[in-house]
Order: sequence, then structure tokens, then C-alpha cells
Amino acid sequence: MVGLFAALGLGGALLASRLEFRGSFVELLPEGAREVQDLTRVSQKAGGDGYLVLRAQGAAPDTLRAYAKELQGRLEKLPQVRYVEHHFDVGFFLRNGLLLMPAERLRALHDELEARVTYERRQLNPFYVELENQEAPPTFEELQRKYLPESPIQEELASADGREVYLFLKPAGTAADLGFARQFVDEAKAVAAEVAQGYPGVTVDATGNFQSRIEEDSVMRRDLANAGILSALLAVGIILLATRRVSALAVVGVPVMVSVVLTFAFAQLVIGHLNVVTGFLVAILIGLGIEYGVHLGMRYWEERQHLDSREALSAAVRGTFSGALTSAFTNAAAFLVLLLAQFHAFQQFGLLAGMGVMLAVLAAYGLGPSLLSIAERIRPFRAPSAAAKAPAGERAPVRAGKRWPTSVVAGLALVVVAFAGFSAFVAPRLGFETDMRKLKGDSPSSRLDDHITEQLGNPLNPAILLVDDLEQARKVRQVIAEVHSRHSTHSVFLRSASLADLIPEDVEHRQAEIARLRELVSQMPESVREDPRVKDFQAMLGATPYGIEQLPVEARRRFEALDGKGMFLLLFPSVSNYDTRDLQRWASQLDEVVYEAHVRGIDLSVLDSNRIASRIFAMVRGDGPFILGAAALVVFLAIFASLRSLKKAMLVAGPLFLGMVCLAGGMYLFDVQLNFINAVVLPNLLAIAVDNSVHLFHRYEEEGPGSLGHVVRHTGFAAVAATLSNAAGYGALLVASHQGLRSIGQIALLGVVCTFLGTTVFFPALLALLERWKFRHGERAGEAAVVQSLNIRTEGDQPAAPSEERKSA
Repeated sequence: MVGLFAALGLGGALLASRLEFRGSFVELLPEGAREVQDLTRVSQKAGGDGYLVLRAQGAAPDTLRAYAKELQGRLEKLPQVRYVEHHFDVGFFLRNGLLLMPAERLRALHDELEARVTYERRQLNPFYVELENQEAPPTFEELQRKYLPESPIQEELASADGREVYLFLKPAGTAADLGFARQFVDEAKAVAAEVAQGYPGVTVDATGNFQSRIEEDSVMRRDLANAGILSALLAVGIILLATRRVSALAVVGVPVMVSVVLTFAFAQLVIGHLNVVTGFLVAILIGLGIEYGVHLGMRYWEERQHLDSREALSAAVRGTFSGALTSAFTNAAAFLVLLLAQFHAFQQFGLLAGMGVMLAVLAAYGLGPSLLSIAERIRPFRAPSAAAKAPAGERAPVRAGKRWPTSVVAGLALVVVAFAGFSAFVAPRLGFETDMRKLKGDSPSSRLDDHITEQLGNPLNPAILLVDDLEQARKVRQVIAEVHSRHSTHSVFLRSASLADLIPEDVEHRQAEIARLRELVSQMPESVREDPRVKDFQAMLGATPYGIEQLPVEARRRFEALDGKGMFLLLFPSVSNYDTRDLQRWASQLDEVVYEAHVRGIDLSVLDSNRIASRIFAMVRGDGPFILGAAALVVFLAIFASLRSLKKAMLVAGPLFLGMVCLAGGMYLFDVQLNFINAVVLPNLLAIAVDNSVHLFHRYEEEGPGSLGHVVRHTGFAAVAATLSNAAGYGALLVASHQGLRSIGQIALLGVVCTFLGTTVFFPALLALLERWKFRHGERAGEAAVVQSLNIRTEGDQPAAPSEERKSA
């Protein structure tokens, strides 16, 4: 058996070594989701999602501009770079600015300019006498400030004081491809550092979608690895403390290692990768897997004090296997309920966790007995003497253990019930974490992103909307304006940008108004036309209509598809992309744009990570109550099927649900909130906590009435060790730097403690009170008398000789 599992473990390790981790939120949605399909389609057209943004600082503005110009040229030679945005030809747009002005505004300019020309001509007439004190029309300088158009783009991407310059690198790949992202970012930084050597004092750092993605992935990988190691170390310590046997490390630990390896081999075969939700399975499976080995091993060592090794092993397997199997099926069923979730990551987690539990119990009882036998041969126990064994055919004495006063037992039960009542009272006050920054955590990239957004006045990663042509771009721009107007002050659209904003439309009306302005300027006095501002204006009046081909390449390339088929609109949000309530409004209004564009015959695709995040939040909120309720029902049905008694099932499951209610109070006291990452823990807690009550009840039924003290001392102690191992698995995540992973550890640790109150404190107290109530009311007086006279012995007592037992009876 050991050889078989060794071969399976080795093969599983080879498969599991190919398993990769993908930390992108895109991986949490199924490939068929509309948001994922849009992302794929638009990314192929755009050549990438988002930018890598380099910031240069530390030198005078002129030096920084020279550095940025040289760096831009060097970066655009890299094969991974489509283009670099930094400097734009704004002169083109200033010269052609009147062609981009609405005809109504041109008419208003004509009227005010005509008033000024008339005023200037009158002032030059020596015979003109002003009869009334009339207000002078706006000066040419005032008209220039009011009407002359500004460039639709900045000349340079830089801070307001010029002490920072920014370069936006558009890649030829996506941030979801982590291998490409790392190579792209590393090469860009290397070129920036090389160029900086010629500009003393210049330093460069980075942000943007690609840098943030790499930083977050590195943090999560490090956190998950550290949590796994810490979980294993804590589990080792718990096993040694609970058993005080070094051999227990092999008996308990080896099956866990094999089951974890086989689970990840299964993940490689079925899914091919882990994500931010399934990534912490190592810590969970270690905690769950240890439980079966702990109960088996501790029962064996307990029985070994009175039986030889073969009999002790047989008694241990018989005494714990039914409880372990019930526990495993209940755990697996609770996990597999997640397959009913809409959220793709929950489905994957449920599948892997359910399989992991079944593999854990299989490894524990497939390897455990063999390992116990091997350990026995290496370091055998002293077998009990024949005189100490009970004669054949004699009933085994019931081992009672210490009897606690009824007042103490009732007090423990009332404390747990009171805390559950408090928890139910405060439960409505608990919220759902809406701040994404608290989940992703603070990082140099996120801080720099906020800073550059503040300097430029625009988010660094707008939504990208893909349309077929310029006409569709204009229609979608109109749709955006209508949605913005409809929501008024509640609109989350800051502004849009597209080629439609840079290409003149309604040219005939504009040219007519420009011709009128040209005629008006020709009527100006010679002295007025010599004004430099008027000369600049005259040059603008000579602009002729142009098309896409005449636009400066740096202005149009961000809006053009790689294959020349299609173009993009950029839509900038006016709200934070960290608050999920704002993200939901953003996604809702963006969906309105998509729907209304579809009504007008436009198949609009959207690339936007915020929209994807909002979809995830919506699915988690929708799945949460249903999945938790379904998991509770499945757990109860599994217990009922195992015990084949509704009364017993309610007795075992009730304390579990009571402990789950207590979780609300723990979350309230320690200020822990649910979020879309840690919500997956809730149904898991049902699966984890039910083990304690199942094992306690099975042992209590095996030993019989009057044995509760002994059961609590031995099986209860094993339950404590198992609970601590589960807590270690989750609690290891508390050291994580990633706030989302840390939140999993927080809520799970609270849940383990609270459900422990229900299953391992309240449940034994309830059994003791029920037993005493029955005896007190005489329902089992005859059996109680027999138990007291013949079968009950306290811990540490030796069984009486048969003749002495009968004589005392």
C-alpha cells in the first residue's frame, strides 16, 4: 500500500509541477462570459490592455524633456512596444481648430467679432462722437481667450510644474500574459535606466496596468508560498504537542502531503491553473487532511494502552472510519455545492476542495494503518499483560471520565447561546467590503497611479470601446452623451475621446461660417490687422478640411486597430475605480451604452477591467446567500443520511449552525467584513466544523451513556487538535501582505473559533444536560443503575476482576 501511494504521489508531483498561478481577475470569470469575450476581441485589435507608464524625475524640466524625447525613440524600437505617447503635435490642431468648433459657436464668434470691428472703425473716425456711455465690446485678447480653440490633447505628458515627465508605453500583448508582461516591463526599464546614464540625476519608476499586475502577482505568490510553509510548520507543532510522538509526523503528515499533491495534479488535468480564489487551497487542504490522521492516530494510541497492536489498529479504524467517512462526504458535499454558483472561481474552488477532501480521507485510511504498523515495528509499545485484559465475552466497561457539575455545564451552554443571540442582533449591521484598495493593498505602483491621475486629470486606464468606423464612433459618442445627460449629477462618465473628436464634421456649415469670418477680418482697419493675434486668427481662417490620413500619427494611433479594421473610443470615468459601489454604477451605465448602441445596429465591444470587477462583485453577492443556504442543507442531509435519524441529525447539526450564527458576532467585534475573495470561506466553515460534532457523536454512541467525560477527554482532545490544525491552515494567511488573502485568514480564523464553540463546547454540554435530564426523570433509570454498578469507571482506574464486579453488583 505504501508503494502504491508512493508511486501515485510521484506521478502527481510531476503533474502538479506544471500547474501555474494566474492572479488576474479575468481568470475568475468563465471564458464564455461576454466581458471576457470582449476583452479578448478588443485586446487583439488594440494590441494590449492598458499601458506601462514610466515617470522620470530628479532633473530640471529642460533636461527631463530631452531625456523623454531620446527615451521615446529608443523604446519605440523594442519589438514588444506598439508606440510610446509623450509628445504631441498640438500645432496641427491649433491651426485647424476652427474646423472642429460647432457652427453655432462660430456664429457667436462672428457676432462678437463684428461688434469689435465696428467699434474699432468708429474709434478711428475723428468725426465720431459717442452720444451715450455704451459698454465696449470684448477686446481681441478677450475674444481669443473665449473662442479660439485649445488643442484636444496636451503637448506633453508632464506634471503641472514640469518636474515630472510621463511616457505611456502601449504594448503588443496583454497583462494577463504574465510571461510577456514581465519581459516587456523588464526590457522597458532596462532601456530607461541605460538612457538615464546620460542625464545625471534622472530617476525612473513605473506604474500602469502591467506594472501593477506584476507587483500584485509577486505579492500573492510570495504570500501563498509563505502561508503554505507556515501552515505546515504550525501543523507539525500541533501534531507534536497533541500526540507527543515524532512518529505522528509521518502517520499524519505523509497522507496529507500525498493528498495535496494528488489534488493539484487533478487541478492540472482538469483546469490547468490556479487563481486568486483557488490559490490558497494548500493551507486549507493541510488543515482538513490532518484532521483524519489525527483522529485515527490518537484513537490508535489510546486503544494501544489496553490492546496489542493488531487489535488496537482494528479498533481505531472501526471506531473512527465511519465518522471520518461521514465527515468527508459531508465536507465534499458542502464544497461541491459551489458548483451551483454563477461565479466561475467558486465552481473551480468547490470542485478542487471536494476532490481534495475525498483524496485526504482515502490517503489517511489507505496509508495511515500501514504507517502505524511500520512505526510500531520501529518503536513498539509494551503490550498489556494477559491479566490486565478483560476476559473473552465480557462487556467492555464504560469509561466515564471526569463529571463536571451540572451548573458549570449549563453555564457553558448558556454562554454560547447568549453570544449567538448577540450575533443575530448585530448581523444586520455587517457590511460587504466595497473598497478594492483594501483588497489589493497599498503598493508603489498604486500610489504612483493615483499621483499621475491627479496630475493629468484623467485615469490611466480608460474603458476602450471598439466600433467599425468613424460613423459608428460618432453615433456611440452621441449615445454616451445621452446616457450622461439622463443620469445628470449621478453620471459616472467624465469624458470620451475618439477620432470623431479630431475630424471635422458638418463641414459645409462650418466652412460657411469661416468664410463669413474671413470676410469680416478683411474689413478690419489695416492697423488692427497688424496685431499678431489677428494674424494668427487669419492663418486659422485659411484651414481646409482634412481626413484621418492627415492627422498626426501620434494622435490617431491610439484610436486605430492593429489590422486597420475598426477604431476605438476611450471613455474616462469620473469616479474612483476602487469603490465597488461606484464600479457598479459605472458598469451599469456602460451597459446602457452597449445596449443602446446595439439598438442602433452597432455591435459594441468593451475592454474594461472595472466592468469585469463589477461583474464579479455582482455574481458573488448573488451567489452568497444561495450557496450558504444550499451548503447548510447539504450538510444536514449528509448527516441525516449517515445517522438515519432526523432527531440525531438535528442534534448533531444544530450546534454547528449555532456556531455559524456566532460568526456574525465575531466579525462585528473584530471589524471584519465580507468581500468577493473571502466569501468563499463561509460554506467551507460548515464543512470544516461539522467534523468535530460528527466524531464526538459517533464516539459517544460507540461508548454508550455515561461515557461523555471519557469521549470529551479523548475524541474531544483530538477535535481540538484538528481544529487547531484547521486554524493553522487559515491563520497562516494572516501574515499575507495582500489584503484580500489576509481577509480570508481573518474571517476563517473567526469562523473556526466560533464553530468550535458550537460543536466542541456547546454540543458536549448539550449531550451532558440531555443525559442527566433523562436519568433524572427516570426514563432510563434501570439502565442508569446498571451503568453505575457495572460498567462505569473513571479515567485511570483499572477494570475490576469479573468476580469483584459481580460481587459488587
